[in-house]
Amino acid sequence: MPEKNVREMSALERRHYSLEARSFRITVLGAALLGLVALVIGLGLYTYALVGQYVGESFGLARSTAMVVSSVMDVESMTRTVMDTYHSLSEEERGQTGTDGYRERFAAVRENENFEMLNSILREFKNSSDVYDIYLGMYDREKDVLVYIVDPDTEDPCFPGEWESVPEKETEKFYSWDGTSKLYDISNTEKYGWMCTAGVPLTNQAGEIIGFVLADVTLEEVAAGMKNFVIQYTLALSLSVLIYAFFLNRHIKKNMVQPINAIAEAAEAYMAAKNNGGLEKSDLFSSLNIRTGDEIENLSLVMADMEQDLHDYITNLTTVTAEKERIGTELMLATKIQESVLPNSFPAFPELEEFEIYASMDPAKEVGGDFYDFFMVDDDHLAMMTADVSDKGIPAALFMMTSRTMLKDALLAGLDPAGALRRVNSQLTENNSYYMFVTVWIGILEISTGKLIHADAGHEQLIAYHNHQWQLLPRGGGVALGAFDSEMLASEEKPVFVNRELKMDPGDMIFQYTDGVPEAMNSERRQFGMPHLLDTMNEIGELSPTNLLPEIRKRIDAFVQDAPQFDDITMLALRYKGSK
Repeated sequence: MPEKNVREMSALERRHYSLEARSFRITVLGAALLGLVALVIGLGLYTYALVGQYVGESFGLARSTAMVVSSVMDVESMTRTVMDTYHSLSEEERGQTGTDGYRERFAAVRENENFEMLNSILREFKNSSDVYDIYLGMYDREKDVLVYIVDPDTEDPCFPGEWESVPEKETEKFYSWDGTSKLYDISNTEKYGWMCTAGVPLTNQAGEIIGFVLADVTLEEVAAGMKNFVIQYTLALSLSVLIYAFFLNRHIKKNMVQPINAIAEAAEAYMAAKNNGGLEKSDLFSSLNIRTGDEIENLSLVMADMEQDLHDYITNLTTVTAEKERIGTELMLATKIQESVLPNSFPAFPELEEFEIYASMDPAKEVGGDFYDFFMVDDDHLAMMTADVSDKGIPAALFMMTSRTMLKDALLAGLDPAGALRRVNSQLTENNSYYMFVTVWIGILEISTGKLIHADAGHEQLIAYHNHQWQLLPRGGGVALGAFDSEMLASEEKPVFVNRELKMDPGDMIFQYTDGVPEAMNSERRQFGMPHLLDTMNEIGELSPTNLLPEIRKRIDAFVQDAPQFDDITMLALRYKGSK
């Protein structure tokens, strides 16, 4: 693959790596590989057939010769004379085969008139065929040698009694012939190279083997035939590959390369018109009229549909973008309004040294459903509250504003926390057609004594710092405001909203929050959790509210890491310093 992309290539490089060039190379290579496989298979079949032909001819010749020899003369005496003389020799004497002295020991055989007659018969059969040699011999099974009896070869004859080593398998094969199949053996000899020897045994009236009529065929003839076959086949294959590649490449170019290039050119023209800002309703792709009947035609149709869809999208994009910008602006204004109604100036009440308070809210969306608030009810009482609306976004923000206003009015009217919760619950359930509700915690601190009266409506447990330790305080037991109407709550045997009292000593602190803190979740869907929150706060220890809340948020962020925030996170902390 090239390191450059197609736009960085020269014209020559583009031509080299083009789909047309690649398809041509692949076609030629595929056809050549297919032809090579066919050549190997054809050559194997041809060789098998050619070898079979030579084996059949030599075996048939040997069998015909054996029939003639058996009918015209008795070769048993000649064979027995040669083999008796051969067996009478010592190992040292037999090792002199081929010498004049060795041949002289078998001179009487050559002078026999039957020898000359048999030699003439064998020579006639040899001259009338394509075999390398045809002769009479006898195998010595003990030593795996072939002893020649009569050999009509005039150029390099083997005289009676001369012998040569043969493979053991050849000896056993010729002696154990069943008389039905073709009798032959192919072996690689030192003297003749690869040779195929076929033959038939000669037997006497007792059925004993008295000799073998053997016909040799060298595989040079096979090799020559194979060479001619390879040359002719290669020439024919090369011509066929070129013709096949030419027409296949034309087909691929017409049905693949040209349609793909047409789609690419239409896409380039489309992008050029788009970049120049002059893109109107166009038919660049639909006008291609590609009719290949396959995936390429389907691609052109898909591109034509995309062209139409993009035109419709661009037509509506301005309207959609303007609407989105309007919504974004309204959300931004809602965020600013929400931030402005919550106390966000710190330090709060700088003229009061008896306590220190700090709060924060981080919405999960542009606007949140959580809220906090604190304000002076009178000169000696500080009211605080945190709340969490059941939904998020604009509806939750509106419900939050309504709930906050009602709660603040109730507290400023002199109601205690439990009374304020009962009153606001009645107000919220009067016309709550969307079944929204809000959990609330309210606390009123008597500054002069440190007494904290608090109550909650299904909110999170209050955490207090006393004797150098953070600990969870018992739940208030109330239900969320707006969830149940006042008549249903009045039927309960015990009051739903109950005030609890906490005596704060100088240095004590309280920490209140919404469920976005303990339920903060990481990418493995594990929550931060209340036990972890309490352990974290005890690990942090005693910090001022201004420093405590950022440190807790830092620990939460380290836990969740890259996981998105799915809930509002609101926290409020107060330290009581004591009356001056």
